[in-house]
Amino acid sequence: LSGTALVLARLPLEKIAECLSELCAVQVMALKKLLSQEPSNGLSSDPTVPLDRLAVIFRHTNPIVENGQIHPCQKVIQEIWPVLSETLNKHSADNRIVERCCRCLRFAVRCVGKGSAALLQPLVTQMVNVYRAHQHSCFLYLGSILVDEYGMEEGCRQGLLDMLQALCIPTFQLLEQPNGLQNHPDTVDDLFRLAARFIQRSPVTLLRSQVMIPILQWAIAATTLDHRDANCSVMKFLRDLIHTGVANDHEEDFEARKELISQVMNQLGQQLVNQLLHTCCFCLPPYTLPDVAEVLWEIMQIDRP
Repeated sequence: LSGTALVLARLPLEKIAECLSELCAVQVMALKKLLSQEPSNGLSSDPTVPLDRLAVIFRHTNPIVENGQIHPCQKVIQEIWPVLSETLNKHSADNRIVERCCRCLRFAVRCVGKGSAALLQPLVTQMVNVYRAHQHSCFLYLGSILVDEYGMEEGCRQGLLDMLQALCIPTFQLLEQPNGLQNHPDTVDDLFRLAARFIQRSPVTLLRSQVMIPILQWAIAATTLDHRDANCSVMKFLRDLIHTGVANDHEEDFEARKELISQVMNQLGQQLVNQLLHTCCFCLPPYTLPDVAEVLWEIMQIDRP
């Protein structure tokens, strides 16, 4: 399938949509057949195989599209979306299947880029609704992909912020449970990957939001987490957050960013530094210390005695 998709992507643009539709049709029919059946245990009712095959197709279909041209895969993905949406709803409690759905959607969004804008609202709405009931961390990861693709689009920023705020409510409730950070490192990893993407794509939007301080408070708490991927995401978020108020990249929003970071650090900076020093001495293995050092270095650029 990957080889077929690579060849398909080099066809003339007007032929790609038709051929892609035919290539996806077999997998879509398999999903529709499974949706019409009563759920049961066993491979006969497992949608992961067609979902994985669709993901491979979208991952390797990368046609060259000039500015102003409609992406040839856009129509096909819009046609497939209702089936993916229904599959996601039917199996919303099954983490393994939901992960495969999110992976498929991730590659679909990456495939068409800005061309998937029509899916943004229904996709975000469904993500938030399912996540309220079942806190699968892959929704946070998928959210980071959406922010990466659309975070610099003025018309999408508020909707993406609403998504982040809605996802944070059940996430914080999950992490507030006893040993919540230790028991859910994947959630920590994906939450701060999402927050870091927001800082990279639309920092002022996040810095001005009500969710900024709670996210930073959870980041400070999570600095003690001895989990390689989760801790790396936390430190990257902290570094990128502070750096956005330091790096004068000649963007017009730099002064606003600088002022907002100053306000955040006045409120939580001392707590952050104390926690970082504590984690270095008592909590973290040596391999994490370079990441902590980068955060401390950025803090020194803001307020060095």
